[in-house]
Amino acid sequence: MDPEIKKSIRKLFVKFLVFQAVIFAAAVLLSVVSTAYFKQRLGAQLSSASRDSILSGDARQAIINMTSSMSRDFSGMAWLPTGEEQGFSVPAGADKVSRLLRAVSRVRVYFDDERRFPAGDLFFYYSRWAPAAWGVLAWLILALLSLPVAFFERNRLIRDYDLLLELRVKESHANLAAQVAHDIRSPLAALGAAAQNLQLPEEQRALIDGAVDRMRGIADDLLERYRGPAAAPKAAPGARSLAGLISQVVAEKRLQHKGKPGVAIEFSGAGEEIQAAVDPKELQRLVSNLVNNSIEAFNGPGMVEVSLSAADGKAVLQVKDDGKGIPPELLSRLGQKGVTHGKPGGNGLGLYHARAAAEGWGGSFRIWSEPGRGTVITIELPRAAARAAGRAAVLLDDDLLVHLNWKMAAKTAGVDLKAYKTPAELAAGLADLPKATPVYIDSDLGGGLKGEDVAAQLRAAGFTDLTMATGHSPEKFASSPWLKVIGKEPPWK
Repeated sequence: MDPEIKKSIRKLFVKFLVFQAVIFAAAVLLSVVSTAYFKQRLGAQLSSASRDSILSGDARQAIINMTSSMSRDFSGMAWLPTGEEQGFSVPAGADKVSRLLRAVSRVRVYFDDERRFPAGDLFFYYSRWAPAAWGVLAWLILALLSLPVAFFERNRLIRDYDLLLELRVKESHANLAAQVAHDIRSPLAALGAAAQNLQLPEEQRALIDGAVDRMRGIADDLLERYRGPAAAPKAAPGARSLAGLISQVVAEKRLQHKGKPGVAIEFSGAGEEIQAAVDPKELQRLVSNLVNNSIEAFNGPGMVEVSLSAADGKAVLQVKDDGKGIPPELLSRLGQKGVTHGKPGGNGLGLYHARAAAEGWGGSFRIWSEPGRGTVITIELPRAAARAAGRAAVLLDDDLLVHLNWKMAAKTAGVDLKAYKTPAELAAGLADLPKATPVYIDSDLGGGLKGEDVAAQLRAAGFTDLTMATGHSPEKFASSPWLKVIGKEPPWK
């Protein structure tokens, strides 16, 4: 545990002890004072009731009778007539007990009702420490009741500290990424200029230019992403031809790993015209990381097969290798941040990025692997042709002015927009629409309904193109990487 959090917990523990000490003293003091008050009142009532018997008859017998009837409240009584130095007590010696062990309530008895002529004093004895015991018991109950609060505060302190630490780490990473992205652009520009003067075959020159452009694009993307909280949300990706983007990366990887004997990288599907709504730089980064992972799984020669195909309205991208495979106990955790396999110094960010990107584009990410046989990673994305059919779109928003604004923009763009105000209306309207139809959902639907909950239900029902059209920042929906986020303005221009 971090020394700072240990120090904070120790301070919290000291405060808890001081608080308990104050409560203990208050409980004991209150018990003693309240007991003395009520004993004094009880003694006064008892004296008043027995006054005539004491004054007109046998005082000793009257006190004996009083003691037997009040034995629950007092351990003994004593009578001391006015002007005398010695009285008597019941039981005998009750007045001789140490003051450390017993407390006394004193009540004066008068001959007359005007209280002018004192007859004597009645002393009522009771245990000094019995009230304190009740106070200790009350404190113990309060202490037990406060323990859950103390543990809650402790856990809250640890949780808040962890969140603060995570925020600082993210801020540090963001600053580092932005600085690296800024500083790397000058060397990249120099590298690109130097490559123009090299005597290289046209194919290799094109590969170098493409690689430099891709690195420059990654740097620009990092700068835009970490520019600050006021940076504009990233626009939804448009439809792109996948084969050309993948071919460029495969060609770079062949050049990068040509010095490794027996390592081959094949790509099938380069002639297919398959489109999907993706970010080009992110897709190329994804393919590059997956191919690198496959090659790093080889202990010697090996084959990496990259394929692109279409099935059931989806674009299917596969990266297959015949490497050493992945143990079953680790397979289900791959794709999570920080989980890696077989790479010294690896951090698991490549597979995490691939899963997050695929799900963010409305697709899916699957890993199959068997030790000794290799690994197959399959990414399925909504095919853009199916998505664009009919130019249909759906809006769910409880604000009719938003409906009007979006319908005007949709009409201008030639989009058939269906707008709904409630999730029930939306469910009925989606019944006959393709699963790839773009659906735009407001986050705050009124009545406590949340658009992200509706989006999760639609995703479970098979809808693949889901976007939050909201004024909230994308960070609010970071736990759902498959969910795109735009502003309240219509996406058509």
